[in-house]
Amino acid sequence: MFVQLLYKTSLKNIVLAEFKIRVAQPNVLEEDAQAMYDAVITNHLGPGPIVTEFEEKMADYMGVKNAIAVNSGTSSMLLSLDALGIGNGDEVITTPFTFAATSNVIIQRNAHPIFVDIEPDTFNLDPKKIEAVITEKTKAIMPIDYGGQSAEILEINEIAEKHGLAVIEDAAPALGGVHKNKKVGSISTMTGFSFGPDKNLNTGEGGLIVTNDNELAEKCKILRKNGADRRYHHVEIGWNAKMPDPNAALGISQLKRIDEILDKKNQLADYYNKKLEGISEIITPTIRNYNKHTFMLYVILFKNNKLREKIRIGLENNGVETRINFPPLHLQPIYKKLYNFSNGMLPICEDISERVLGLPIFLKMTEEEQDYITDIIRKLVID
Repeated sequence: MFVQLLYKTSLKNIVLAEFKIRVAQPNVLEEDAQAMYDAVITNHLGPGPIVTEFEEKMADYMGVKNAIAVNSGTSSMLLSLDALGIGNGDEVITTPFTFAATSNVIIQRNAHPIFVDIEPDTFNLDPKKIEAVITEKTKAIMPIDYGGQSAEILEINEIAEKHGLAVIEDAAPALGGVHKNKKVGSISTMTGFSFGPDKNLNTGEGGLIVTNDNELAEKCKILRKNGADRRYHHVEIGWNAKMPDPNAALGISQLKRIDEILDKKNQLADYYNKKLEGISEIITPTIRNYNKHTFMLYVILFKNNKLREKIRIGLENNGVETRINFPPLHLQPIYKKLYNFSNGMLPICEDISERVLGLPIFLKMTEEEQDYITDIIRKLVID
């Protein structure tokens, strides 16, 4: 009865008036709700055995030694930095083309983000530009797997090893992705994932740290519990970053079908590519042949900003939500204030940001909805 009621009143049945098609929708099935209900009804409310099970299953899925569940993707990156002892004026090389959490956590640790420009086709951190900015203060490199496609993470790790640096990979959108026959999460010093409502696997809110370093893993477990290694015995200054059991139960349920989810997302992306084929003013996503993309985002690139804005406004006027993924971080007001960043510093990122547009992509999306979106785009491009 509870599950039926939850299903009937779930977010999937709430249609917001301003958009016919949202850019993303949570993917929660009845068995997912049942798993959460079972956790709650058995009084597994805080972090407990279900979280432990989730961690074990996630570590096994990625082929890593350790997985540490936390309350958000942001926490996964923050705790990773702290476990590595990064802060107090240290420098972390990262990308300007991402959600703000990636570099916000660097600043929260009193370290400095050193932005490096992106590749013009994948929009990932350009490894060829990393070594030029390494200094004696550099402690880590923090790339993101943009949209769900791995950065050149093996090459980045080779650069890091050469210079004695750690790699903290922000894989928030990339669970299940593959880079050169290696699962995303199995390569870098530490990797963080996000399980928010728009992710391919969601736990309501939540995150995960994975690492093959046992010492770093143990430190993260302590840091997520306010720095305590046992009750009322604090050996670090930490946070409350724990994941509750009901959230982990949702994650375990969804993990059973994660590969099916990714196959479906790739099918949706392929259909978009087919429908947009032949429009010279638009570039569809570039996928390296050694990568498996997770398509948490489907982002197209226009020939100029004027056309992007025409399409964006036209879609939204027809009830289609879109996103600009992402405005350059170094040009955000707080970053300009803190670091005196200015236009022209990272020309590829700045140019790409003016021309990208994220289209709706979610598991329940129909070909009719994709036809509706692409027909609008074709019409507006021609007009």
